[in-house]
Amino acid sequence: MCTIKKVLVGQSGGPTAVINASLAGVIRQAHEHGLEIIGMRNGIEGFLEGRTANLTDLFHPARNHHTYGKQAVELLARTPSSFLGSCRYKLPDYEKDLPFYQHLAHSLASLDIDGILYIGGNDSMDTVEKISAYFAANHTDIPVIGIPKTIDNDLEGTDHTPGFGSAARYIATVVQELARDAEVYGKPSITIIETMGRDAGWLGAASALAREKNEQAPDIILLPEVAFDEERLISKIGALFECKKSIIIVASEGVRRPNGSTLLAKSKVRMDAFGHLADQSGNALYLAELCQKHFDCKIRGINLNSLQRCAIHAASETDLREAWQLGAAGVDALLAGKTACMVGLQRVSDTPYQTEIHCVAVAEIANKVKHVPADMISNDGCWVTEKALTYLRPLISNGNHEAESQEDGLPVFIPKLSQNNGF
Repeated sequence: MCTIKKVLVGQSGGPTAVINASLAGVIRQAHEHGLEIIGMRNGIEGFLEGRTANLTDLFHPARNHHTYGKQAVELLARTPSSFLGSCRYKLPDYEKDLPFYQHLAHSLASLDIDGILYIGGNDSMDTVEKISAYFAANHTDIPVIGIPKTIDNDLEGTDHTPGFGSAARYIATVVQELARDAEVYGKPSITIIETMGRDAGWLGAASALAREKNEQAPDIILLPEVAFDEERLISKIGALFECKKSIIIVASEGVRRPNGSTLLAKSKVRMDAFGHLADQSGNALYLAELCQKHFDCKIRGINLNSLQRCAIHAASETDLREAWQLGAAGVDALLAGKTACMVGLQRVSDTPYQTEIHCVAVAEIANKVKHVPADMISNDGCWVTEKALTYLRPLISNGNHEAESQEDGLPVFIPKLSQNNGF
């Protein structure tokens, strides 16, 4: 086992409202153990291009000389998006591109890196697995640990992912608000709200929480786990119009036809570096056009888009706390000699809500998708069950705290990292 003195940390994939809370947890825990922390600028891609930042110089109270002082780490934790920048960069298998990994090893050696922490989702865990495999094959004693992050909540090996609870809270809140707005004129209308969720419908399912507060919306939830049935949707809308005037539909961006194809034409979508559909949004507008063919009323398609992943003003305090804890746990895992694994959450109980942190081998979870299980989806495929609501409720709690730091009524964020690695 190597002695850990200097740790490299990166953020990868889509940002979230709380990904910086995990980074803050890493930084604070590293300081507690006297470790030096180096940040990758724009993930593994930026690191391989030689772009790094010394986070110990920036955030350690004994070293930083900026006005934020000891509060800098706390301010970082409540700043949305990825402080270090991100990337979507697929690593080759080391057997197929040895020079690539030799360059990586040289870059690590030049900075005297003893351990690596990588904060991200499914594709980031693929990166953790590949680097770990290369190190194991070449007897390189540098541990690599993954820290989970994704608003999609589709990562195996953890009860839920940091970022999801805050996005879920935002979506449920927006559905409540839009439902009130849509019914103000007392005339028939259809509002279609599109959520993220390329492969799994967790975010769409979370919209059901809006009904917990005496609201009657959403009326229909369309998930990727249930094949889209045009006739069933139109029939259900028609039946709803017999008893109410305003209908709210929530549709995941990943809703697919029975043959597995997207609702949009193939010419309108493209693939990312990992072979996933990119820029997949558009289902709200597609469904709005479909409804216009069948119903003579006001119809509106709304895409929540990036708002879901940066709305720190609606962040869940539970989410912020767990994101920080998992960042700190990543440091602890390195110091305990673990490698090729991800720290994750294991639910102990729903009421009272309790979780434990555990480690899971990254080879067991990389490139896999955690779908909404069938027993959390209603028999008609357009709603969720009580089991789903029981799972979701604790994740959106804000604990009666303001999620963001405020000044004069507006949020205050940590300044952006400059080109010369300062504030």
